[in-house]
Amino acid sequence: MALSTTSKRKIEDTANDIADRIEALASTDASATPADIQVELDNLRRDLASLTKTVASFGSGKIREAGSMASQLGADAAETSTQYVEAARDTLVGVEQDLRAQVQANPFQSLAIAAGVGYIFALLSRR
Repeated sequence: MALSTTSKRKIEDTANDIADRIEALASTDASATPADIQVELDNLRRDLASLTKTVASFGSGKIREAGSMASQLGADAAETSTQYVEAARDTLVGVEQDLRAQVQANPFQSLAIAAGVGYIFALLSRR
C-alpha cells in the first residue's frame, strides 16, 4: 500500500510548518516576550501531535496491508499443498491400477515375486 499523495503532502506541509516555526523562534529578536514564545511552543506541540497521528495512521495501514498479504500467502500455500496432495493421490491410484493389471495378467509370476520378496524380508529380519 503506497502512501497516498494527500497523506504525503500533509506530512510534508506539517513538517515544513514546524521547521518554519522553529526557524522563526530561533531568529526572534529581543522584542519577543516569553508569552509569545510559549504560544509558539504550544503551536509546535500541536503540529507535532498532528504529524505523529498522520504517521501512525500510515503505519497502521502498512500493518493491515502486511497482515492481508500474509493471509493471502497462507491461502496460496494451502491451495498449492492441496494440489500437490491431489497429484500424489492420482499418481498412487495410477500405480495401484497398473500393479493390479500386472498381477491379473501374470498371476503366477506375481505370486513368485511376492514369495521371493517375503523370503528376503524374513532373512533380513532375523539378523
